[in-house]
Amino acid sequence: MTPRFHGLDACRAAAMMLGLFFHGAISFMQASVPWAIQDRSTHWGADAFVWICHSFRMPVFFLLAGFFGRLVYEKRGPAGYARHRARRLLIPFVATLVPLVPSLYVLWKWGVAKGGPRVIAGVRPEFRAITAETILRSPGHLWFLYYLLILVALLGLVVSASRKLPLDGLKRRVDGIVSALVRYRLVALVLAVPTAATLAFMQVPSADTPIGFLPQPRILSYYAVFTGFGWLLHRQAGLVEQFGRSLWVPLALAAITFLPAGKMAEQIFLNGPPAALSEWLRVLYISAVFGWSLVVLFLGAFVRWGDRPRPWVAYLSDASYWCYLIHLPVIVAFQILVSDLAWPGLLKYAMLMAATIAICLGTYHAFVRYTFIGASLNGPREKPVTP
Repeated sequence: MTPRFHGLDACRAAAMMLGLFFHGAISFMQASVPWAIQDRSTHWGADAFVWICHSFRMPVFFLLAGFFGRLVYEKRGPAGYARHRARRLLIPFVATLVPLVPSLYVLWKWGVAKGGPRVIAGVRPEFRAITAETILRSPGHLWFLYYLLILVALLGLVVSASRKLPLDGLKRRVDGIVSALVRYRLVALVLAVPTAATLAFMQVPSADTPIGFLPQPRILSYYAVFTGFGWLLHRQAGLVEQFGRSLWVPLALAAITFLPAGKMAEQIFLNGPPAALSEWLRVLYISAVFGWSLVVLFLGAFVRWGDRPRPWVAYLSDASYWCYLIHLPVIVAFQILVSDLAWPGLLKYAMLMAATIAICLGTYHAFVRYTFIGASLNGPREKPVTP
């Protein structure tokens, strides 16, 4: 019987739901970023929140996708793995993309008409390209499904090919390295090296967000580090419990690197990368360590305190996928509606998030959970029978 990783399920759901709060805060940032609207009530706290979330939220999700992807592969085999990934990733991606793109186009047009054109200070021209017109050629916030589809397909092909080769000795050595990294709390410090190498090609020392359908190698490479580690971690699934121990280690690393990483990211955003190679390498490594320390801390917190079944957590875990798929047009619409109100930004943020979550959870329970849509997203769920 396949074990249930309740802590990882809760972690995956939290990473999904955090995406709602992440996107909800963007309009309240003081920095001018390529978004539909900028609220009149901005605060530097929104900038910090968005930056911190961006440093670890998607990496956590891709790591868990690799972990659970291998679980599916081992349980169902290559053909079953392909069918399962298509049902859980490809079908929701295509079905959601059709109404998403025109709705975002209309909302971006509305936001520009209400707030005026945005002046974006970016390091590269691509950073200024998120407009109503480019959204028509973009997967929007569903880019994560698009890139995940590519990565899981590549992983499936690589694993299938590797099993035909005499690589048992290499696999044992890799397992030994992964075990040592986890047990000796070296994951963030060591895996920051390949991660930093991928960050060297980004606009700033954090992951770029793709805006088109042409896959970007630098972004694929970045998330491949996390997805691949998650896949390797599942080879020794018992190591998961180690993440819940000695949480002070990733916490200390995050605290030590927080201010340097933040200041360096700001300087590069405004002035471009440093000229000295040694300084650039230091920036990349510190930024990667900061991101990995938050990934390990977030994962470890749920392994430590969330690793037992709770009905409401299981419900939110199921609902989180639907909520993430549909939330962006809802959030942007509310952001535009409240942007001119002379209210405190925190109050407006709380109101739009409460309304968005209510709509997402309400539609999930009424139209998704016990239907073919819910079965496609999470597997079938039996409706409770009223006695």
